Amino acid sequence: MKICGKEVGPGERAYFGLKVAKNLDGSVLTIPLHVVRGEQEGPVLGLSSGIHGQEYYHNRIIRRMVTEVEPSELKGTILAIPVANPPAFAHDTRNTPMPPEETVDFANLNRVFPGRRTVPLFGSMEPDDISLTMKMAGIITDEFIQRCDYILDFHGHFQHGALKKILFNLDPASQELARLFGLGILHDPPEGRPSAGAFGPMTWYAGTQGKTCIVPEIGGGGHGEEFERTCEEMGVRGTRNIMAHLEMTDDEVVLPERQFYFKHAPHIRAKNAGYLVSNMEAEDVGIGRPTREVKKGEVLATVYDPYTLEELEQLKAPTEGLLYMSLVSGLIEAQGYGIAVADYRDSKWIE
Repeated sequence: MKICGKEVGPGERAYFGLKVAKNLDGSVLTIPLHVVRGEQEGPVLGLSSGIHGQEYYHNRIIRRMVTEVEPSELKGTILAIPVANPPAFAHDTRNTPMPPEETVDFANLNRVFPGRRTVPLFGSMEPDDISLTMKMAGIITDEFIQRCDYILDFHGHFQHGALKKILFNLDPASQELARLFGLGILHDPPEGRPSAGAFGPMTWYAGTQGKTCIVPEIGGGGHGEEFERTCEEMGVRGTRNIMAHLEMTDDEVVLPERQFYFKHAPHIRAKNAGYLVSNMEAEDVGIGRPTREVKKGEVLATVYDPYTLEELEQLKAPTEGLLYMSLVSGLIEAQGYGIAVADYRDSKWIE
């Protein structure tokens, strides 16, 4: 396998900085790419995290896999990007912090793949008429996506939120990969996928190129070391399951007794900005404890005005189901969403 003009042979490890651009301060923006190539041939598994800078904690999962997997025991190759959007990662932001130019093409790296124009913008189809975010997407497309057979793109929640579910592309192979990851809760939202010729998420675009892709969404920031370590272990266990299934290692697939498959996921948003007082802990999404079941109409949080100190509203469960995303107590903006429920309607348990 040749990357950046360098051959990575069987049994070797390598690290590359994929050059994006030279910054105004004279530094060079690069995207990190780790390679662990097994001594035996096999599939190429891509691991990525940090597409959204605030979701920093999955870096630990990538680190474990890159440092713990021995090439002598590996059939195939691991390609790993631990920080897909370095500017957002450095600024602890979801999007690339480069306004106002980034507003033309969006600044959300996970909305601009494949990073090149497939339709005109203001009449332009020039390949260099792209934002910095799109350029990063293009490099990830060329150097990472095109080399992979399978992709695990790790995501989570922002600071003071928590999330646990797994998304997958619509093809049967991706759905099966999601089940084998073993996270315990699978989300299949078929509506709202990008149409042909559009920009979209990395795994959506990779799927159009015949790649099998899943998106484990685990955890959230700011909840302490025990919480982050539990999220790390969940991510590592799931990744090892996938590698075992692909016969990249001699490990065994370890799955929960049953997993919850759902389609409908109503978000509960605050109509008013204020102080959110939550009746939930971050762990209630199923991190280190069973996922919390909620009843329709159950009060999950209240919002009060931090100036007048009066209660403004109650956030109630819109349906019966399992809590898969929540905020802990803290500030919330108007129309900010703080809670999401995996609706029991049209769902099923997979044994």
